[in-house]
Amino acid sequence: MARTSDIARDTDGTASAGRTVPGLELPPPTGRHAVGVRTAHLVDDGRADPFRPGRPRELMAQLWYPARAEAGQAPGRYVSDAMSPLVVDGWEEEPGCSGLPRDTAARVLVHGTADAPPAPEARGCPLVLLSPGHGRYRADLTALGEDLASRGFLVAALDHPADAIGVEFPDGRIVPYREPDGLADGDTGDLSGRYLDVRAADLSFARARLTAPGFWWHALLDPARAGVAGHSLGGAAAAEAMRLDPGFTAGVNLDGFPYGDVLRTGLERPFLLCQFTPDDPDFPEETQALGRLWNVLRGPRHHLLVEGGGHGSATDLDALAGPLGYREFTDAEEYAFALGSLPGGRGTEITRACVGGFFEERLRGAQGFLEALPPEVTVVG
Repeated sequence: MARTSDIARDTDGTASAGRTVPGLELPPPTGRHAVGVRTAHLVDDGRADPFRPGRPRELMAQLWYPARAEAGQAPGRYVSDAMSPLVVDGWEEEPGCSGLPRDTAARVLVHGTADAPPAPEARGCPLVLLSPGHGRYRADLTALGEDLASRGFLVAALDHPADAIGVEFPDGRIVPYREPDGLADGDTGDLSGRYLDVRAADLSFARARLTAPGFWWHALLDPARAGVAGHSLGGAAAAEAMRLDPGFTAGVNLDGFPYGDVLRTGLERPFLLCQFTPDDPDFPEETQALGRLWNVLRGPRHHLLVEGGGHGSATDLDALAGPLGYREFTDAEEYAFALGSLPGGRGTEITRACVGGFFEERLRGAQGFLEALPPEVTVVG
């Protein structure tokens, strides 16, 4: 089970040595559809932002969808030039330690086509919302999002301002990472708990906004089928969002420490626990929290354990670590925690199989999910 470690780090602005990084490309999607990508700026005028007094809560979403492939279309971008230095800092144990150029993240190649027209045959698509880990960024789940879209899902990955490494808005503002006021130094459990309610409300608002009749992809959508998945704190937020919002049909927690009132109330709808890191005897409270959540899941449920996985195996770091030279500039213990012993890219394949298969089963009625799991995956419950 994962410790709460995906906390954004301070940066001193150290310039990198400027080494080149070849082969920064995410694995291609596996579905039959081409993929389009857009961004959306979502403003919740009915909710004040608790981290920015006097302003409504604003979100940015990365949208992937089944698209019509046409020649001459521009590829999408992983992150912008302005966001790239923040993402590079997030990859490093200490800012500047890797020697990565500051524009490295902006040069990651993706497979979604910018603003591509939707595929005309895509109708009745379920919606899936994705929530990244604490101190991370919405593009961190691009490989998963693109794959789900290629399978015929409409996918939205959210940035959660204040607990994301940074959020860039269309007017050029970048809202940096910020810890809540009055937090005891090093109290990461309380830190994550303070963000949880805000994240759950973000997910519920985004689901309502993205399924509203005025939204551009509404003609493609089946608003009665909506899934939510998240990594680490995002996984805890997925469960809490399901507790709050009956509009979510099914949910997935990717290696997240469970928090919130859902541990008391439970869930009646389908939920998947996908555990990439084994139970750690040094952190028994995490094992206990996972058991508490499992015991109050009263709907269809699965608990999967990925042999050889690491806490970041469900994120894009799994596929990018090799070309980035992540092992060379990362402490061995931290590397093992982040990526385990799986070969590069295998965590992405496993994540796509587990999350995609579960949502195919629960949002589309497909059969054979457990039988098709990769060999590294054990069904615990």
